[in-house]
Amino acid sequence: MTPMGRRALAVIAAGLTALMLAGCAAAPPTDPLGPQRREQIRQAILDAHWANVVRDYPDALRPEVPTVRPVPDNDHSAVFFACMRESGVPASPSDNGFRYNSSLGQSLLEFNSVRYVCESRAPSESEVVSYLSGSSRAALFDYQRKIVRPCLLAAGARSSAPPDGGPAYYLSAALAAWSPFAEVLASKPRADTLAYLEKRCPPLPAWLDLTQTFPTAHPAG
Repeated sequence: MTPMGRRALAVIAAGLTALMLAGCAAAPPTDPLGPQRREQIRQAILDAHWANVVRDYPDALRPEVPTVRPVPDNDHSAVFFACMRESGVPASPSDNGFRYNSSLGQSLLEFNSVRYVCESRAPSESEVVSYLSGSSRAALFDYQRKIVRPCLLAAGARSSAPPDGGPAYYLSAALAAWSPFAEVLASKPRADTLAYLEKRCPPLPAWLDLTQTFPTAHPAG
């Protein structure tokens, strides 16, 4: 190869390297929380729910909660009661919380232990968001704005535009009140329609799953 050809290859290689490094710098974080903060939030939620049990039963043995996956607020009640019934506790919603039929012989301690597991394994979106910092709330907002809303619109569902006001909105009441699913829920869709949209356009990002360490992507550069 001629000296000119070698110089041309060197220039091309240098340009490709610069592009790769620029791509690495511009790539958004795949895990805004990180394993340490995720475990802190998980433990804080478990401790808060268990405190309701040990207040009345200080010697109670704490059950294991193998999964901690948040659910959208509008799904939380249904998921909670389904878990209770699957665990053998015939609880049902009421105006001030829920009703519990103790005729099957469960003690109050058994009931509260099952309640602890069901509340902890599927905390509400609002509960989890209350533990997020400004940067992770911003990441959640970006996910809802850039991923969820366009997905809903592509599916033919209506979704209102988010508030626009810069970084200050990440912690504002206006942003907290906005949801890409708000118009969908306001239309009172059939259960199967809502389930389809939530499956197609997951309301919450994978990194909010508190069950285990979210896999961190290796840098491309």
